[in-house]
Amino acid sequence: MSMAEYRYSLYGTAVRYETDAPILAQPVNELLRHFRRENALDADAGLALRFYQVKDRAEIPLTISASARQLASGTGEAVGDRRATGLPYKVSVDQGLLIAEFHEIGVLAIDGAQGRADGYVINPERLPSNLIEYLFHLALIELLRRRDLYTIHATALEYNGRGVLIPGNSGRGKTTSFISLLRSGYRYLSDDHPLLQDSGAQVEVLPFPIKINVTDATVQFFPELKSASEQVLHPGVPKRFFYAEDLYQTAVGERCRPALVLFPHVVDSPKSHLELLPKSRALEALLPQALLVYDQEVARREFKVLAKLVQQVDCYRLHFGRDILDLPKLITPLLEKGR
Repeated sequence: MSMAEYRYSLYGTAVRYETDAPILAQPVNELLRHFRRENALDADAGLALRFYQVKDRAEIPLTISASARQLASGTGEAVGDRRATGLPYKVSVDQGLLIAEFHEIGVLAIDGAQGRADGYVINPERLPSNLIEYLFHLALIELLRRRDLYTIHATALEYNGRGVLIPGNSGRGKTTSFISLLRSGYRYLSDDHPLLQDSGAQVEVLPFPIKINVTDATVQFFPELKSASEQVLHPGVPKRFFYAEDLYQTAVGERCRPALVLFPHVVDSPKSHLELLPKSRALEALLPQALLVYDQEVARREFKVLAKLVQQVDCYRLHFGRDILDLPKLITPLLEKGR
């Protein structure tokens, strides 16, 4: 089957994506819809990713040699501060390739030095689109971090040129606090994958706007979500989703310097309050929200970026109470005071 090609540009890095299956194109185009470029990019520059559909593992043209070194494996369940993926996996390095195998789902083969990745997805028509998006994002981030673009599991917003990052696993109040700020006039940077870049003088947060996924419990907190039609609040598995611009008077924010990092923690209290965190504790809480890094030099550079980020911002534990709609009254004065 012929390959369809799609081109994007992420902050000066050209990305070319090819696939032999339309079902593998739609989730990627959705993920990178703000970065799509129709005009031609240099075919020899940037990053190249190819995804193929296959019927079973035997059809994947990739053999792991006897000299391969296993780096990690897991069940996909949450461990400590690591969030659950639900995907059993094994990661190996073999002749310069980073190979991630996902049982009965597919395989990623990533050549970081060459800026290339191949993905083989088993029976993609049986998979939810967000799983295909997840596999592509893993490969993309592994390549981008070698171009000094990093990400963490966090929501991100911008207010008058100052950034707010809200890291955390599901169930901690991350998305709920994010929506509370978004609806009050903050600009949208990302629901779960903001990009970080060290500009020299400071670490900056760069927009990576995607659809906003919400649980039924989160929907109940916001009247506009409770009353939204399926044309705005779309059905999804396991979460529903919406686009910020469809529901709120907001726009995608600009690249900016982060001013606050909030670590939310839901508490049984009528009012939310903030606890200032020492820099060491904040860095300790932030590191598990970064994706796993398997290259020692890349890991060293990423750690330096995260440590620098923590040093330049104020970090708080957000004890998130029942006054959900009033959260901006607590957070906005901190941003205005620091201007």
